[in-house]
Amino acid sequence: MNASHRRVLEDDCVNCPLRRESDFCRLHADTLHRFNEMGHISLYPGDAVLLAEGQMPSGVFILCSGRAKLSVVTRDGKTVILKIAPEGTVLGLSAIVSNRPSPVTVTTIEPSQIKFVDAASFQTLLQAGDASLNAGVELGREVQRTFLDVHDLLLARSSTEKLARLLLSWVADESGNRDVRLDSNFTHEEMAQMIGSSRETVTRLLSDMKRRELIRLEGSTLVIPDRIALQAIVS
Repeated sequence: MNASHRRVLEDDCVNCPLRRESDFCRLHADTLHRFNEMGHISLYPGDAVLLAEGQMPSGVFILCSGRAKLSVVTRDGKTVILKIAPEGTVLGLSAIVSNRPSPVTVTTIEPSQIKFVDAASFQTLLQAGDASLNAGVELGREVQRTFLDVHDLLLARSSTEKLARLLLSWVADESGNRDVRLDSNFTHEEMAQMIGSSRETVTRLLSDMKRRELIRLEGSTLVIPDRIALQAIVS
C-alpha cells in the first residue's frame, strides 16, 4: 500500500490503526503505555537522512509507514545499498543497544510516518522484560536477514544473477506465476548500489531482460510476467 495512504499523525501507539505484528507494536499493555508516552511521531519526506554512518544516533526511529534504505560508503567512495527496511523496522536499534556509532546511513525512500524515541528513554524502556526480549528478537532477525543477504550475494556468480535475485526479492510475497506488478521506485543507479554494480550495467541488463521478455515496463510499473523464467537465472 502506498505510504501516503497510511499516515496517521497522532501520538497514540495504543490505538494506532497502523499497529502490526512487529516487535514494538505488540508490547504488553503496561509497557506499551510507557512506550506511548515516549518520543513523538512525525512525517518525514522522501530522501530524509535519519541516521548517518559513523555517528552516534540520538535515538531510535520506528517506521510506522514507509520504507528506508540502509547504505554504506566503500573505501573507494562508492555507495552500496545494503537493504531496504520495510514498515515496522526499528532503525538504530543495534547502535543504541551497543552504544556504538551507526554502521550505516539510513535514508527514507518515500514519505514516511516515524516514531522517534531518544536514546535515554529507549534504554529505560529496555529495562522492562518484554521490551528487552522484543529488542533481542529484533536484533536476532536483523542478524539473520543480514546473513541471508550476504549469502545470496556470495552465491550470485554474475551481475545478471544478482539483479534477478533483487527483482525476485521484491515479489517474494506474491503467490503463483501470474503477472506481478510493482512500482519502479528505484533508479538504475540505486539498483546498481544494491547489487554492487554500475548504473550502465544495470541499464544494459534490464534492456536485455526486456528483450528476453523476462520483464516489461508499463509506465513507471515494472511487470514480471514469468517468475519461473526469472528464477531459472538464479538456479
